[in-house]
Amino acid sequence: MRIAVLADASLPHTQRWVQGLVERGHDCLLISLEPGSGYTSPTHWLPPRQHLPRFARYTLAISRARHALAAFRPDLVNAHFLPNYGWMAAVMGTHPLVLTVLGSDVLTVPATSWLHAWRTRWVLSRCDLVLSDAAMLTDAVCRFGFPRLRVHTVPWGIELERFPWPPEHLGGAASAGAQGSGATAEPCVVLSTRRLEAVYDVATLVEAVRRITTSALRIRIVGSGSLEPTLRAQGEPLGVTFLGWLSQTQLTRELLHAQIYASTSISDSTSVSLLEAMAAGCFPVVTDIAGNREWVEPGVGGFLFPPGDAGTLAARLQEAAADTDLRARAAIHNRRVVESRATWELTMRTADRVFELATRTAGSQDHHL
Repeated sequence: MRIAVLADASLPHTQRWVQGLVERGHDCLLISLEPGSGYTSPTHWLPPRQHLPRFARYTLAISRARHALAAFRPDLVNAHFLPNYGWMAAVMGTHPLVLTVLGSDVLTVPATSWLHAWRTRWVLSRCDLVLSDAAMLTDAVCRFGFPRLRVHTVPWGIELERFPWPPEHLGGAASAGAQGSGATAEPCVVLSTRRLEAVYDVATLVEAVRRITTSALRIRIVGSGSLEPTLRAQGEPLGVTFLGWLSQTQLTRELLHAQIYASTSISDSTSVSLLEAMAAGCFPVVTDIAGNREWVEPGVGGFLFPPGDAGTLAARLQEAAADTDLRARAAIHNRRVVESRATWELTMRTADRVFELATRTAGSQDHHL
């Protein structure tokens, strides 16, 4: 199938997605305003006018994108992220159009103004099918009037081969699933892998470090972002290690050596970072939000805490550090969850099925809901 992907080429998610389609035999063209590298398929870069507001940049690029599509003659267009590339594809009137929603484009952006809400509803009304990565995100799409039967829910899965099992730090406990609890002989490594931006609220993790009363924890933070200087200034005096941006190989190594995974995100659908941590055997201590509740069973697969509650987070981290056997049992449980529900093969197989369905049924859909 000839698939035109409209997405941000600078994002690792986009590169992974396009490469996955190519490996499954599709002929792909990536169209993007953001430059990217490492693609094995053709890319068409639309240099934006940087002095303009973001919305205007994408709108003014529509005519150039239309020419690129006309030359490529795709069987299907797949746009990622509703406010920019979904908008472009909808204005061009491309069909069949499969929109991939990524979370904030439906969960938070529409709430910022009536105009954003109108755009969300209008773009959805021009789509044939929607790919969503979480049940709660599917619910949000449907609240804008999009038919539930035309939303297909599958997480952005992970490649299990990146995470050998059992991880070294679990040792025999992961295989045996021993009962009971005990104290750790070595300090537990707590790893955060979220970007250092406001929505991920890493400041709450740094504040939790102030409240931790045990020496059994070592906090390591992966990621970069606009808040990095502030967070470093706050966290480094407390002994927090900031690792900055890491390659996938380096990130995998960090996950395989950590015992606990912490996420302080305020808003999320299905978090790939969480799935990676679960596959690696890390014990999740994450915010009590809908996206996380789909994956973490409290007391069985991890702990949940109220967003922004540094005191509860500190208590949960110390509780997890103190109970080695709970962590071992959770690791086995979480690995099985990922194996059954969140593999990259499942993601790509579902995408194939959705794209095929879109090409078969686009002509019979009512595009104006």
